[in-house]
Amino acid sequence: MAISQARHRSIDGRRCGAQWCPCALAPAPFCSFDACRRTILRRYVNKASALMATGVVETAAPFARMLALSRILSLTELGFVSALSATIGAFEQVTDFAIYRSVYSAAPEEYDDALAAAHALALLRGLIVGVMATLAAPMIARAFDVNDDLQSFALLGPIILMRGFEHLAPRAAEREYRYDAQLKVSLVSNCIGLVALGFGLFFTRSHVAFLFSLYAQTVAQVAASHLVAERKYRIAFFTPHFARAIRFGYPLIFNGFGLALSNHGDRFLIGSLLGLPSLGIYAVVTLATLVPLSLISRVVAPVVIAQLYNAAGKDDGSYYARLRLSSRLLPLISAFYALGVVCLLNIVAPLVFGAKFALSPGATALLSIAIFLRQARGDPFAAMLLHSGRTKRLAVANVSSASALAFEFVLLTLFHNFEAVMAGRLLGEIVATVVTLAVTRELFKPARIDYAKAIAVGLATLVSVIGLRAAGIIGVSLVSSLATVFLAQVIFFSWGMYFVPALVKTGFPTLRQRA
Repeated sequence: MAISQARHRSIDGRRCGAQWCPCALAPAPFCSFDACRRTILRRYVNKASALMATGVVETAAPFARMLALSRILSLTELGFVSALSATIGAFEQVTDFAIYRSVYSAAPEEYDDALAAAHALALLRGLIVGVMATLAAPMIARAFDVNDDLQSFALLGPIILMRGFEHLAPRAAEREYRYDAQLKVSLVSNCIGLVALGFGLFFTRSHVAFLFSLYAQTVAQVAASHLVAERKYRIAFFTPHFARAIRFGYPLIFNGFGLALSNHGDRFLIGSLLGLPSLGIYAVVTLATLVPLSLISRVVAPVVIAQLYNAAGKDDGSYYARLRLSSRLLPLISAFYALGVVCLLNIVAPLVFGAKFALSPGATALLSIAIFLRQARGDPFAAMLLHSGRTKRLAVANVSSASALAFEFVLLTLFHNFEAVMAGRLLGEIVATVVTLAVTRELFKPARIDYAKAIAVGLATLVSVIGLRAAGIIGVSLVSSLATVFLAQVIFFSWGMYFVPALVKTGFPTLRQRA
């Protein structure tokens, strides 16, 4: 059945010419609805596949790197690698402006100028932070009691500087749901980094191999970003767009400060209070849980922020429906992943990395609840604040997670074990969740009940499984653990089917179009 050009336009969500339907398959009078729908569906599948593949690459590379390091290096050298990783990660996150996202709101005719300003800000940031990292090397080496190797920390500065030359067009293309360019950059840089790590481990069998891989990966990332970018690389300082990018990004310094303390502060505490060997164990165990979690965030965050951005300002109720939908689904995803941690961590981590990399049941249970709260307080809150430009509130929410360090320090001083670390993390996540809800109370009001229901279902399921495992009612073997995770998935899916169809119908009205 033929459909009109207007109907085609509503399906694809884009404007087209007077003679052709959006799928460009045939002139509008001769294009069937089914053919057009299949073409548009292929577009969505291709975009989703590129996004998923990027997340897989960025998740698999750190996992493979840690696998090689844990199998070849001693615990002390592995702890040193973790100290280097925490240091560069902290410097990067403290000054994370989300620079490329400042280009999102630029009008099409201003896009090139906004991108040039973002490049200028990225270069300036790289120069300042790189110098700071080099100058701070002696102090950091003393904190980890490795004064003889302070040059290893100093070598992190040039890496940060080089990253300032990255072409941001592949990242900014996420605004238009285009992920293929960033996939190519990520694939090339991570593969070269892993190859360099292999050579480094073969010749040195020390933390120097990790530094070598970081340099190789950074050079490859910068070069690949320029090769795949469709726009000319330009730098423009002191323009209106440059000032706008600074205004957008400077509150995120405080946001990055909170993220750095939350993500890396515990490594500094463990390295200084428990020693590098304990830090090596902690690094492997946390990577086994946080790297897969980063895959979820890498896929979810761009989609959520794009969906809210594209629905903002519409008066058809689609924005609030999308907000409610994400508020129900994302906590369930977080709970499902946390269940996997509590059921499978001490099976998978020792099997993959070695028998010494395992946590006690108590530490694992505390870690799983902390992970659930951490992921459940991320999106849609971060996406909602970012697209509305309220980066100061986002910074406050993420800085509040740094309270975990205070709890961890006190508990580590008293008990001197991993359970203390995990309990401190959990208390910090509780504080951060409360603060996040407080700073978004007005924007998030339409979805509060949906979020509360999802949190209650997810947390009740997680705590029940932990209690049943502790009581011996649920076994700890691989078969029983997989069965438990599968049963939880069935519960979440069954509950989700009660609300997903209605919210999708309201949130994505173009999907209802028919011939």
